[in-house]
Amino acid sequence: MINCIIVDDEPLARQLLAGYIGQLPYLKCAAVCQSAIEAFAVLHEQRVDVIFLDIEMPGITGINFLRSLKTAPKVIFTTAYPNYAVDAFEIEAIDYLLKPITFERFVKAVQKLAPNGAEPVAKNSIEPNAHIFLKVDRRLVKVDFNDIIYIEAYGDYLKAHMPTRTYITYMTLGKIEQLLPSAQFIRIHRSTIINKNYIKFIEGNFISVNDINLPIGLTYKDSLLESLGNS
Repeated sequence: MINCIIVDDEPLARQLLAGYIGQLPYLKCAAVCQSAIEAFAVLHEQRVDVIFLDIEMPGITGINFLRSLKTAPKVIFTTAYPNYAVDAFEIEAIDYLLKPITFERFVKAVQKLAPNGAEPVAKNSIEPNAHIFLKVDRRLVKVDFNDIIYIEAYGDYLKAHMPTRTYITYMTLGKIEQLLPSAQFIRIHRSTIINKNYIKFIEGNFISVNDINLPIGLTYKDSLLESLGNS
């Protein structure tokens, strides 16, 4: 098992990386840090094998943080700025990931860390009891994938509908789609993603999900039927 920490001042970037780490069985997210100062403390408290490290952060930059360590773990830089690539590889970074980071690009980077030639687990094989953290007000709330009935766009926010409650979180539909296992969730409309486990029936251009009728976008219908084994 490879112990990882994430160091990034952007909440959505931290959540995305944590979700990616959770999909690979040989990686363990030991800590999520908002700054280099937090990461210093973690490195003194536990074994860390690799850091997913942002570069431009308030206070100490990622590169200066790494250079300050007497014994540094392996590092994979995660940044929106390509101009630091030379500096990154001069300090022997494992890889340099440019945001937005796709799951496929993430896997290519961490394959260099896989012990004994272990292969990454495909996104579709994520365990059914996995979860996601949603930022609700000032809290990060743990939500099991199995509890999500459907997700809909709500202006600049999302509504995650569950059997007993609805959470509103600040995130785009495209971003959360990257974090959801595609074996379980599918987009049926430009503003809607559903959990296939809650489907009751499809009639015309509507789908019944937990007794809620939702419209199916014309451009999404074929892929929906294909994913359900129909044509």
